[in-house]
Amino acid sequence: MEENKNMPEYTSLYALWDEFCSTWPIEKLKAMDLSVYSKSGDKDTFSYWIESRLDKLGSVWGGSAFKFGIFSRKDKSEKEDGGGSAYSDEYGWYSKYGSDEVTAFHLVKNTVISIVEAAQRGDLAAIEAIDFGEAIKWKIAFHYQDRTNPCIVDIYKTAPLRSFLGNSDKKYSMADLQRMVLEKKDSGEGILEFGSRVWENWKEKNVSIWKISHGNQTFSEEERQEFFSSHLAVMHEDTGNEQGKDFQKAPIGAIIFLCHGNAVQLLGRLTGPAAPCLKGQGWIQRPYEVLKKSNFSTPYDKSSKKWTPRGNSTFWNVPKEALPEFEETLLKPYFSINLEDIMELDVISSEAPITPLAEKVVDVGPLNRILYGPPGTGKTYRSVAEAVALIEGVNTNSLIAPDAYKNTKVRFDHYRDIGQIEFVTFHPSYAYQDFVEGIRPSTNESGQLEYSVEPGVLKRIALAAQSNWLASKKTPDSSLTDDERFERSFTKVIEDIEESEHGFVQTKLKKGSLAQVRAASKGHGLVLSLPDYPTVYNTPKFQLKKLWANRAAIEVPSDIKLYNASFFWAVLKLLESADINLGQPESVEVVELQRYVLVIDEINRGNIAKIFGELITLIEDDKRLGADNELTVRLPYTPDEPPFGLPPNLLLLGTMNTADRSIALLDTALRRRFHFEELMPNPDVLTVDLINGVSVKQLLSVMNRRIAYLFDRDHTIGHAYFSGVKTFAELEARFLHKIIPLLQEYFFDDWSKIQLIFRDGASKSASLHIIRKQEDEAAELFGVDSELGYGRITYQVVDRLTPEMLKAIYE
Repeated sequence: MEENKNMPEYTSLYALWDEFCSTWPIEKLKAMDLSVYSKSGDKDTFSYWIESRLDKLGSVWGGSAFKFGIFSRKDKSEKEDGGGSAYSDEYGWYSKYGSDEVTAFHLVKNTVISIVEAAQRGDLAAIEAIDFGEAIKWKIAFHYQDRTNPCIVDIYKTAPLRSFLGNSDKKYSMADLQRMVLEKKDSGEGILEFGSRVWENWKEKNVSIWKISHGNQTFSEEERQEFFSSHLAVMHEDTGNEQGKDFQKAPIGAIIFLCHGNAVQLLGRLTGPAAPCLKGQGWIQRPYEVLKKSNFSTPYDKSSKKWTPRGNSTFWNVPKEALPEFEETLLKPYFSINLEDIMELDVISSEAPITPLAEKVVDVGPLNRILYGPPGTGKTYRSVAEAVALIEGVNTNSLIAPDAYKNTKVRFDHYRDIGQIEFVTFHPSYAYQDFVEGIRPSTNESGQLEYSVEPGVLKRIALAAQSNWLASKKTPDSSLTDDERFERSFTKVIEDIEESEHGFVQTKLKKGSLAQVRAASKGHGLVLSLPDYPTVYNTPKFQLKKLWANRAAIEVPSDIKLYNASFFWAVLKLLESADINLGQPESVEVVELQRYVLVIDEINRGNIAKIFGELITLIEDDKRLGADNELTVRLPYTPDEPPFGLPPNLLLLGTMNTADRSIALLDTALRRRFHFEELMPNPDVLTVDLINGVSVKQLLSVMNRRIAYLFDRDHTIGHAYFSGVKTFAELEARFLHKIIPLLQEYFFDDWSKIQLIFRDGASKSASLHIIRKQEDEAAELFGVDSELGYGRITYQVVDRLTPEMLKAIYE
């Protein structure tokens, strides 16, 4: 919501609303295709209208693009489906909408149309019931409502509406709140004017939120640790833009979020006035109490506005109009709370020490490790916690407890989203081309089939980790390398293309003709075309990078020994112009070293030699980049690229099911390069023991002792098979449909051994047997002339189990 609007401003806003309604009637929505709904860089799409062009009529800015159900991807890097999300080369969408982009968009479009139709008839309950992005659906509904009889105000968060009503009860839905708020609108008062009145009320009552930064260049690590442990916010009283004065004037009770550089550390509340600080003359400090620790150590990478962690400021107030953005980009991901929940946070006990996320355990231990054990011992479950623990430098056990794991999984998904964790499962068909790099088909801008070398999951995360590792070694007075200047210029050209209204920028050929420059798919380069000519000319990024390194010797197109040299020359000049305009930064941003984790589930199910190829040597700790025995190789698909190596901040975490393949049979080269941690069945982790008199822990323990005797310990039954069981019906189902089939597979249908596991022998009453023996006579079945012998024994599993049957296994 905008504030303090005068009459001309309201007139322009109503005109903007009219323009939207005339541009996007419901008939157009029903006929629109996916590219009209969402297309990266296109400012005329429905999604761009809703989020950006109509921003002054109630903001829904920030957060994930998934809020639109399906969206055109700006980042074309390869992503794997998972966590409720699905991807194609061009789009991302919630997998609940469909398995492909066409199906997903069909459902999303119908959902949007349902919202519009409900808004047009004023049916708030129907809007409430529609499963779609909460703020997005109410904003869409606002713009399609009957303006002569409005039922929705242009505020799409519940907190401001409850504040206006003076009602803090959270039982009311958005539909309820909208209905109650509209009852307070004055007769003849415009809906936008009324919305401003509601927002002004929220501004007056809302809490003050400030960013405080203990920057990397201003504070030593020891100082930051000392102030962090003492719960002191510190800055210099002469900090520019009145920040020092604002720090002293901020009221006691004001909310702060503390940053160490760009890394968000905590939410706090100021508890006292400013006082001199021992850091030195002019330095002042204020005490605070801790309300919530940050979920992540990941630096904030969104906006660089003054109030954000990336902003060039020390103490800055979050403007009221930026609160929705603050909530979506910082409060929700880093603290898992909504804006309205801040005032209800309890203070974290002073007896519980808090450690800065970026300053925890430094020694990470082995860079390559494998969790191995029988099925059901929680290897994949633990790998999630282990990956988060490795990134954050904390103890895994603190993340794997049942009450902590839900938050751990949220953090795991966050790190996957930003590329700090990758997850892959090996299988017999998995190959080097999937893992390292390989040739993949795609279509170019003209719809023609083309082939390009694409990085696999290992190369992708290795390059990201290497970029962070190299950046972390820089100092503020470092200059940009030539490669960094190329990447910066290339990124700037791509951004200019995406921000252009026409979806392209122009560059001049040597003879003066103007060519249109567009981004190639997946960020592989730039595509040029001439107006009114259908032919397109590709300039791959890897070729441009080579030319960039030799640009001092390139004066005219003929200096370039490539096909379509004039177009390469024109793009090179465009990149040089971008480099000049960007200039040399006054100081390089200091980047903290981050850890990256590649999780390889079922690592022993793949052909290790085939998948890793020559990189099996590079994964060793002492062969990593920067190590004494550093090794690099030229990859076979990209021999012209610089030699490839693995950085020291990339960790490999595998899981291995010993029932599938014994650890003794694992590739010797792999075994030597990994640290192995065994996970065996552990009955003590089960939260429920006695169920109808059956001791689940004792049952599991006894069966596993017998399995280890009859087979081996690699084929014991994991505790996860009993995890979550609370009733006997659930216990019975696990036995009949999971444990008995597993034993059948282990013992190759040797039912006599399965009987031994359950102790279904002559010493036990036949009524307590789970596996029952039946002797069939051939003569009785087939007649005396069958000549099939004397008979055979068959086995049957009982249809139902009783508590007595299961107790008889171990008693």
